[in-house]
Amino acid sequence: MTLKREPSSLSGTTWSLRRRLLGQLLLVFAGLAVLLYLSVQAVAGRAADATQDNILGASAIAIAEQVRVVEGAVAVDLPYAALEMLGLAGEDRVFYRIAGGGGALITGYDDLPSGELPKSEDTPLFFTAQYRGDTVRVATTRRSILSGGSRQTILITVAQTREAHGALTTSIALSAAGVGGGFLALAGLLAWIAISRTLKPVHEIERALAARASDDFSALETAAPREILPLIDAINDFVERLRLTLDTSQQFIAEAAHRIRTPLAALKAQAEVSLKAGPEKTSEESLRRMLRAADETSQLTTQLLAQAMVAYRAERAERQRLSLANLARTAVRDLEVAAEMRGIDFRMDLTEDVEIQGDEIALLEAIRNLLDNAIKYGPPDDFVQVCVPTGPAPEICIIDHGPGVPRKDRDLVFERFRRGSVEPQTAGSGLGLSIVRQVMLSHRGRVRLENNEPQGLKVRLIFPPIRAAGKTTRPET
Repeated sequence: MTLKREPSSLSGTTWSLRRRLLGQLLLVFAGLAVLLYLSVQAVAGRAADATQDNILGASAIAIAEQVRVVEGAVAVDLPYAALEMLGLAGEDRVFYRIAGGGGALITGYDDLPSGELPKSEDTPLFFTAQYRGDTVRVATTRRSILSGGSRQTILITVAQTREAHGALTTSIALSAAGVGGGFLALAGLLAWIAISRTLKPVHEIERALAARASDDFSALETAAPREILPLIDAINDFVERLRLTLDTSQQFIAEAAHRIRTPLAALKAQAEVSLKAGPEKTSEESLRRMLRAADETSQLTTQLLAQAMVAYRAERAERQRLSLANLARTAVRDLEVAAEMRGIDFRMDLTEDVEIQGDEIALLEAIRNLLDNAIKYGPPDDFVQVCVPTGPAPEICIIDHGPGVPRKDRDLVFERFRRGSVEPQTAGSGLGLSIVRQVMLSHRGRVRLENNEPQGLKVRLIFPPIRAAGKTTRPET
């Protein structure tokens, strides 16, 4: 059965990977477009400067070549063609100034700035200045002539306003802006297409998962880029773990129902027999059987709830720094009454500074199960030893003098509802050591069963040191 998923309550806080990628790419493209615009504008400005300088320089040199000495006086035959060439630039105005030695004006605009004296007659000097409220580009050159038996330097200055220069630069810059805008739009479209194609495998995974039935736990198989394979592997790993968890839960529920049904049926049958027999024929043995069935049902129910609690806390409970000695004392206090009923004492040898990182509730449940087993299987009027030794790894051990566990049963007793071959008549649910093993697995620890010479069992719970508790290691049993 396929269920339609309701919209997430967090939909208002989610964001689109497609839009985020597109936005970041558009920011990059916009930056490139602005950089292109500024670069073209700078190049256009330099090109316009060079063009204007070439024309101004050529005009200044052409005027300089027309400087003559006529009857002892300096005369200039202005080449109006050169000035007309400057005047072709739209609304630009042209100014000139020709001055003799000492700055005496020969012709032109007397207040036109001429700047420094050029170093060479063949290389004009160019600069930008303010003249009569306008920005002008100025070219200055010089010409040496012989007048009155002495050499005289003539300074020729030509200037032009920069309206055409600005218009040309703006036109080129606007063209560059148009090209940049077109580039940005085209790049955005191509980026959208590329992102959509790149995210296609993700949408295929989404569709494959959405189309699955609730009981389909098969591995997800789809062609995907190398970068998405870890995601697929993680999904498959999660689905497999979910399948195992559900299978385990179903098996547990089925077996638990069967196990609970058995003592309840026995209790019911015994009660019916006693009821039919009447109070005068109800024997003490019948009542004991009923009490035993009730005890077994109660113990089994308690253990089942404990196992469910341990399984729940294995992934959700917060770990905290705990003293093994304090855990041992607490567990011993919880079972003092049960131990006194059998005449059993607890002897503790605890190292105080041994600490672990763990879940206190689950660990107490594990230790109580071990102590309960030691009390039930150990001989009456005896003692159970609880120790926290000093060693390379934190450890707590519980030693009894009961029948122990044969080597052939040491793997079997950790399975749910399975008990060893020794003392089968002792009441038990077969869940105690299973709970202990589950707790130790969740703490990445180990459970070891060892013989206690000359008789008995020694159970060791060995934990990883705190500094390594977060590492992933495969626990042993």
